[in-house]
Amino acid sequence: MKKLLVLAAMVLMLPSFVSAENNPKADEKAQVVVGNARFTVLTPQMIRMEWAEDGKFEDRASLTFVNRKLEVPSFKVRDSRSKVTITTSNVTLTYIKGAKFSAENLKAEIVVAGKKVVWHYGDKDSLNLMGTTRTLDGYYGYEDNPKNRSRRSHMETGLLSRAGWSVVDDSTRHLFVPVESHWKNWVECRPEGDRLDLYLFAYGHEYTKALKDYTRVAGDIPLPPKYVFGYWWSRYWQYSDNELRDLVETMRSLDIPIDVLIIDMDWHDTWGLTAKNPKRDEYGQRVGWTGYTWKQQLFPAPEVFLSWCRKQNLKTSLNLHPASGIQPYEEPYKRFTEAYGWKEEGKGVPYKMSEMKWADTYFDTVLAPLEKQGIDFWWLDWQQWVTSKYVKDLNNTFWLNHTFDHHMAQKGNERPMIYHRWGGLGSHRYQTGFSGDTYIAWDVLQFLPWFTATASNVGYGYWGHDIGGHMFHKSDARVTDPEMYLRWLQYGVFTPIFKTHCTKKSEIERRIWQFPNHMFDMRAAMHLRYALVPYIYAAARETFDTGVSMCRPMYYSHPEHDLAYSMKDQFMFGNDMLVASILSPADKNTGLASRKVWLPKGEKWFNMVSGKMYEGSDELVEIHCTQAENPYFVKAGAIIPMYPKSVRNLQVASNSYVLTCVPGGDGEATIYEDDGKSKDYASVYSTIKVTKRTEGNKVTITVAPRKGSFDGASATTSYEVRLPANYPPKAVRVDGKELKYNRYPEAGEWGYDGYTLAPYILVGEINSAKGCVVEVEFAEGDLAQQSKLFGIQGIVNRCVPLTAEFKEVYGKYYDSGSMMPDFYMNISQAPNFITEFPKDIQRSIDNYYKSLEECLVEVAKMDKFPAEFRARVAALLTKQ
Repeated sequence: MKKLLVLAAMVLMLPSFVSAENNPKADEKAQVVVGNARFTVLTPQMIRMEWAEDGKFEDRASLTFVNRKLEVPSFKVRDSRSKVTITTSNVTLTYIKGAKFSAENLKAEIVVAGKKVVWHYGDKDSLNLMGTTRTLDGYYGYEDNPKNRSRRSHMETGLLSRAGWSVVDDSTRHLFVPVESHWKNWVECRPEGDRLDLYLFAYGHEYTKALKDYTRVAGDIPLPPKYVFGYWWSRYWQYSDNELRDLVETMRSLDIPIDVLIIDMDWHDTWGLTAKNPKRDEYGQRVGWTGYTWKQQLFPAPEVFLSWCRKQNLKTSLNLHPASGIQPYEEPYKRFTEAYGWKEEGKGVPYKMSEMKWADTYFDTVLAPLEKQGIDFWWLDWQQWVTSKYVKDLNNTFWLNHTFDHHMAQKGNERPMIYHRWGGLGSHRYQTGFSGDTYIAWDVLQFLPWFTATASNVGYGYWGHDIGGHMFHKSDARVTDPEMYLRWLQYGVFTPIFKTHCTKKSEIERRIWQFPNHMFDMRAAMHLRYALVPYIYAAARETFDTGVSMCRPMYYSHPEHDLAYSMKDQFMFGNDMLVASILSPADKNTGLASRKVWLPKGEKWFNMVSGKMYEGSDELVEIHCTQAENPYFVKAGAIIPMYPKSVRNLQVASNSYVLTCVPGGDGEATIYEDDGKSKDYASVYSTIKVTKRTEGNKVTITVAPRKGSFDGASATTSYEVRLPANYPPKAVRVDGKELKYNRYPEAGEWGYDGYTLAPYILVGEINSAKGCVVEVEFAEGDLAQQSKLFGIQGIVNRCVPLTAEFKEVYGKYYDSGSMMPDFYMNISQAPNFITEFPKDIQRSIDNYYKSLEECLVEVAKMDKFPAEFRARVAALLTKQ
């Protein structure tokens, strides 16, 4: 029994890519050796192709490929005197024996979209759909933007190509070699000699299948801790502990949710570092950029402050720039040098993470004491030399990712968490990424949706950006544009990591309460993010299971449609949401921003902001949005699991869900649950399936019994069911018991929201092991005429701010003592009448449409109104 416990503990400490299933040596039955060449059929569409001058082939893991022991697929080998042909169900590979691989002796035939395609060794993949890049430092948008400061980090090629094939050249990628240590594996260069190690991905346009198979050979994409999907506050600023406390308390007082508090580099002593005093150390780095000593003037008692953070349910992270090693003036210098055996007392110890002893000493004597004080994870901000000074061509970024992830995995049963940059293929095993210091510009905002979704082509599904941008370009105005910041926040809702950040410039503001005219819309974006976390967390679990990240290019599901490739600034967010954020400023006269959206044919799409339903098409549609509107589209019939408004922190367990049942069809969803932090999520979790079925005038929502369990799983679950763009029901029943209507419903009752035209049922607490059935019965014909309700939501919600302006303008130019005209009041007050008198909804809807038509005519005639006001009213009431 004792041996079993020790073995279990060892498994918990293994790096994320190491598991019982991972074995870098392929089954011999999958291998075809032909002289100095070896071909390994990993799947019917993935073949490893090796050539070695000395005839010795590599069976150890590389930094990218860690598992080649897959079930051997069916294939045939035809071996003649001059050539060998390997045929799977998808690929025919031919090698003419003898020479090193070349275009003349190695080719593969595949079928792509019904056409035969031939790949030859060395072919340029001009249709590659790209992957990602190490950093966006100095980016001003797409790579051809003339304002880009640096071109050192071009997009790397990805695993997917419109050509139907792609090749990963692993020939020079370093190896993981077994060691007798807690590390289990360490890095080593490839053996000397002329050799090739290539992987042919011949998946045609089966993009998601290629990604799944990639994770089978390169390791799964781990599920981050749940708090990662909350709001991160970060700013490069010289905060004291009291200032950070005040900041958090201000957020809480303003109902701003938060889960992560990042403390940038001023947490440590910077030894006088300023832009005007760029003193350099012996490694060429600015003195004070690297640091491990708390700045006492700002943090006199770090343990006390970090304890306070923990009580506030905040995860804290410190910024690290480790390039300058361990300097004599640093607090941990003596501990490090004694443990490491450094003999040159008083001299800095150079950074050497590629050496096992240095790495162990660093984590044990430098970082562990800080973690003991209460630091939860590290923001690795490596910006220095790309490759190691000690191991030829070893990517420093990748190796930092690997070693830090391993270190965090040693700390117990909590999921390891790091925040760093892309270090090449295989980096997907190390979770979240920091994309770097972009400029503050609309061009950057327009670029990020494509960049984030495209990274999914290499499994790097958790990029985090500096929401709002990082720094001003020298040619741009140095003032924070609240509209741009708002749109960045709104887009950020649908990104993997929701983090605001900026550089140390007083002109750049990230505290949303400093923008009183925009604060409520900014906060609404934050609230939407937290509401969507159940949907987001389920998508993250799906990423682990399938290798398909939550932000997905349109071509994953529509590979044969040109618009799927050309509409770069929209993407799928999980399975059911299509995001087309507003990425440009609004028209100054109407207050509306517009953009084109492609809503694919074969589906109906519901705009969750306007309440309009669209039939998918091969044509683009144009949408128009106020600054308050953050458009996203959901497949008709989908069910979106959400959190109630009470959830403002993801480290406080919630057993309450809002099931938003999108109109237009039947559908289903799965609520995924675990404890949000443990490493055993692969097998210790639960799911709750929810289905919606329509029969006649009745809609039935079935919440199935919970399957599985986990530590802390609630015995009961509370549900609210919402059905936007529906008439008030005739009757509502839960498990056969009829619920009564109440204007202000409580658990076990139902109500009606006139602003979203949604019946909502407060089911209350139910036994999680039993589930429940909610029946919503409508009056005869109400479901058939549901389309009359589409689009009203957007207009009546626009009327809330418009009414105040209308009153002011009407009073100024017409009669300040009288009521506003009925034709406007019948529109703006419609949701209030519907909410108060839901049984009379048809009269209110008929009056709404009649008054809307009349209002447009009458306002156009009111020539005392300024022309721009008349135009704005017309635009707000007609363009969505």
